[in-house]
Amino acid sequence: MGSGEIPFPSLSLIFLALLASIAVLAWLSGILWFLAFHRAPAHHATGRVTLVLAATGGGAQFAALLDALTRQTLMPARLILCAESDADPVVSQARGTVLPFPMDIAIAGLAERCSQKGLNLAAGFALLDGGEDVIVLLDADILPGPGWLSALATPALNGAADVVSGYRWHIPGGGPVRHAVVWFDRSLALGPRFVASSVVWGGSIAIARDSFAAMRLAESLAKSFSTDGAISRRAAETGARMLTRRAVLLATPPEGGEGSAWGFKRRQLQILRIYRPGFWVLLGVLLHMEACGLPLILIGAWWAAAPLAALALLRVGLHAHVARRIGLPDSPAALLGQALASLFAPAFILALFWSSASWRVIRWRHVEYRVGGPDEVQVIHRDPPASLP
Repeated sequence: MGSGEIPFPSLSLIFLALLASIAVLAWLSGILWFLAFHRAPAHHATGRVTLVLAATGGGAQFAALLDALTRQTLMPARLILCAESDADPVVSQARGTVLPFPMDIAIAGLAERCSQKGLNLAAGFALLDGGEDVIVLLDADILPGPGWLSALATPALNGAADVVSGYRWHIPGGGPVRHAVVWFDRSLALGPRFVASSVVWGGSIAIARDSFAAMRLAESLAKSFSTDGAISRRAAETGARMLTRRAVLLATPPEGGEGSAWGFKRRQLQILRIYRPGFWVLLGVLLHMEACGLPLILIGAWWAAAPLAALALLRVGLHAHVARRIGLPDSPAALLGQALASLFAPAFILALFWSSASWRVIRWRHVEYRVGGPDEVQVIHRDPPASLP
């Protein structure tokens, strides 16, 4: 072997470093793309907007959400709360809350062949009176700022889009598992929208009245596990113009412990595996490429590990920059937790990804389901709904 030749093991390590670098740079490019096109809303339309909220358990976070809804610059015309039964703690909590707009409660009954959330929403849709300009669906674990509803509903109110979606922005807190999940989910929130332009997030979505009627969502939700998947599919089938609005990132505070964080992200990946298998595979390739940097750290190949660690910290810094830009700055403790998470998260997220390959049984809140496909759902176990902290 000549003195100028690189031995085979070194070539292997270089190849691993290249794969990891490409993956990390892909995530960074998504963040930079987001920052380049993120703008505060310039237009604010008015109209009659009805909120449809499926919830269970209630608790302090639900109370905070109701309070946030009363502070919107575009005040809701009405709130429809959807629950599985009168015995759900969220119902009594809602009935004891005074709001500046009307609130109706839809009781769905117990789901058997679809997700409980889907059945709850379908029951809420039955209470719509047809006078809404826009119907907004939202999750109970978000904490929207005052401009949220206006930013989300305006494109649907002024005719710029038929279906407008935002995305969650996790607030760091808790232990290492939750920090890793936050680190990963933030990257997904800032990813290029052209990769998944036909996917909506049902946790914050506005649908124009005519498109809502055409989509006939109650029928789809009554046989689907994923509300996001059913809405995305019906929007595409009806030719609705879909928009993911960069200005709409919703604060999502920590909820539950480490097991809850693992279960949340595993369920999200399981749903992706069922409804968007091609995107699940693409994500898996990217995660495996990124994890190629781990052997370099373990064997002490610092010539590669140090630049990769620097890129990982840059990614955390850009996440923090986005957080400040959207008015949700991270605390010093959160920044430290995210920085530490960035060093071990690729291995953890890869394990989480492979756990989602087994998607036949999925637990969501207090209900366990067997899922055979997008429209093959059966409830196999149910606990009583419990109050949340």
